[in-house]
Amino acid sequence: MTDADKLIQTSEEDDNKRAADHWSESTPDTDTFSSNMFWLAVPEVQEHYLANGTQNSGKGWVFYFFQKYLPIRQENVTMASVGCGVGHLERNLASWNAFDQCDGFDIAPGALDIARKLAAEAGIENLNYAIQDMNTYIWPENHYDVVWFSHSLHHIKNLEGLYEQLTRTLKPGGYVFFNEYIGPDRFDFTKRQKEVMSAAFTLIPQRFRRSFNVNYPHAFYQSVSIPDPNEVHRLDPSESVRSSEIMPLLHQYFDVVEFNKAGGTLLHFLLSGIAGNFRADDPESMQVLKMLFNIEDTLIGVGDIQSDFAIVAAQPKAQL
Repeated sequence: MTDADKLIQTSEEDDNKRAADHWSESTPDTDTFSSNMFWLAVPEVQEHYLANGTQNSGKGWVFYFFQKYLPIRQENVTMASVGCGVGHLERNLASWNAFDQCDGFDIAPGALDIARKLAAEAGIENLNYAIQDMNTYIWPENHYDVVWFSHSLHHIKNLEGLYEQLTRTLKPGGYVFFNEYIGPDRFDFTKRQKEVMSAAFTLIPQRFRRSFNVNYPHAFYQSVSIPDPNEVHRLDPSESVRSSEIMPLLHQYFDVVEFNKAGGTLLHFLLSGIAGNFRADDPESMQVLKMLFNIEDTLIGVGDIQSDFAIVAAQPKAQL
């Protein structure tokens, strides 16, 4: 191994450790993902997102795909959940008797400790959790019926390697299902996207811009929180590392069975830190929220901005 190779390996190991530490601390029960701070933790936003992403099915995205593509329970069904975090997706699948065996993979030991604990408390014995780096993992051949990704695929740098491995590990007729951020790498948004986000923010009345972020220096947000890509990388080197390539590369390895635009292009950061102002018991806040939905949906619909999130079903191409 050359000195240059050693430096690259050391850098990648450091990046992996930083990402693992970040996601061991940033579990769903932390303030970062609370309904006061996080856009998708607002029930009405989640409902709108899922309506877009599941063709107005009225169902969660996992149940939507489970019912639509796996209607008849087969024998010896084996599934995997990549970037499983604390295991919410797998426990839902287990409650529907969806699998005989499911493996959950993540790089964050803290999250996996919680997942194991919650699975044990629920009496689920056919769940196995393991720390794995999906950039280098060698999957078993012809092993899985379904592989799930819930907001985890955009953390994978080696997309080509992962996609090739997935085509080999899936059994004939197997599926990849994902609910994913597919927007600009490291949230390096286009000039137009930032322009529209900023313009939409000015339409939010001040009382709905009250800050729930303890680190924000003002009582009310003064402008939309548009991320700095360099800071994104510093906090989590895996964050949306090649997110813009998820779909173009997927088409090289898979046939896309279903692609549903879920939105989030504006709302993702427009509501960051102020999400708690939008509550069902405040009808006026719901009116403002619907206005923001309409702005985002309209601009995506006419092609002015892309949908940064998508809910997708895919199968390996026949020749692979």
